[in-house]
Amino acid sequence: MTEEHSKEIAKGSRFEFGKNWQSFLKRIDEDRILEAERSLREMLDARNLNGKSVLDIGSGSGLFSLAARRLGARVYSFDYDPLSVSCTSELRKRYFPDDADWRVEEGSALDPFYIKSLGQYDVVYSWGVLHHTGDMWKALENALIPVR
Repeated sequence: MTEEHSKEIAKGSRFEFGKNWQSFLKRIDEDRILEAERSLREMLDARNLNGKSVLDIGSGSGLFSLAARRLGARVYSFDYDPLSVSCTSELRKRYFPDDADWRVEEGSALDPFYIKSLGQYDVVYSWGVLHHTGDMWKALENALIPVR
């Protein structure tokens, strides 16, 4: 997938979101994390996510994966952009090193076989991502696959 991503960048058919997230990563602090936690609690109408599983499709910086993990969820994060994967991995390393309840990897929201391989989740989160895939309707359809 990394090779395909690189070809798309070279052709000018894909934006390197990961470069932006690398810059943003330098500005992530406790206040931003707390705001992300508040946002998730409000959106899900929940005080915490203890005992819940969260799939973060297109994790980007990893901020909302981090927020979900800090709220107690088991988290699975993936992104198509290898630099975004690197950003999410960096937050995991900073805040939850060697944590078996937070997995991070490279994957595509457009690959239904990949999505099916991830299993089922209580919360499937994808904010500001699916419309950037080049096939939003397919990505939306695939995002339903892992919903428990």
